[in-house]
Amino acid sequence: MFFGNGLKTYRRLLHGAAMVAACAALSCGAGFAADDVSLAFHEKDGRYDINGFFYVPADAGTAWNVLSDYDHIPGFVHDMKLSRVQVREGNDVLLRQEAEGGFLFFTQKVRLFLHVRETPGQSILFTDIAHKDFKSYTGAWTIESLPATHELKITYQLQAESNFSAPAFLASDAVKGGAKALLVAVRKEILSRQAALPRAAPSSVTVTQVTSDKPEAAVR
Repeated sequence: MFFGNGLKTYRRLLHGAAMVAACAALSCGAGFAADDVSLAFHEKDGRYDINGFFYVPADAGTAWNVLSDYDHIPGFVHDMKLSRVQVREGNDVLLRQEAEGGFLFFTQKVRLFLHVRETPGQSILFTDIAHKDFKSYTGAWTIESLPATHELKITYQLQAESNFSAPAFLASDAVKGGAKALLVAVRKEILSRQAALPRAAPSSVTVTQVTSDKPEAAVR
């Protein structure tokens, strides 16, 4: 049983692992209210099924740039220590990731080696092919344009089963919290990058000078 700071650090370790289980090569963080995202979470016998989405007023290109910004994840994710593209061949990517969390006098690393399949501007499919810390780990991100509202719908799916040994209620809370934090953070990053884009120059206005029919008075 864990008490006081021990329980807090244990939760932190689980949260660090969950952020990798939720992130799937994407940025996480805090900043927007959880009400900005929707999340359905199911757990049974250590298997997690996560489906989430959010709406964001942004260009599809901006959203894609955030979702596929693999090498810069450590700048967005507190617990992500390494995220590096190992191989890229067309729309197929091999991506190595490591996250780290502390527990008492020990440090736990969580490792993923992802095969990522991109459909540029539309979707990212990913699966862990190393199976070091996960028995199974597969999911997807998709981008859907909604012309009627000038928004995007970003959808996230993950099915995973970890090799971690932890009390079920703590692990479930950590994975669910990590997934929600991920969605909130990705939305925040998309909005931030969208706001940083140069605004379109105002359209030029042609001014027509109206000439009076009356003759001008002579200037003396």
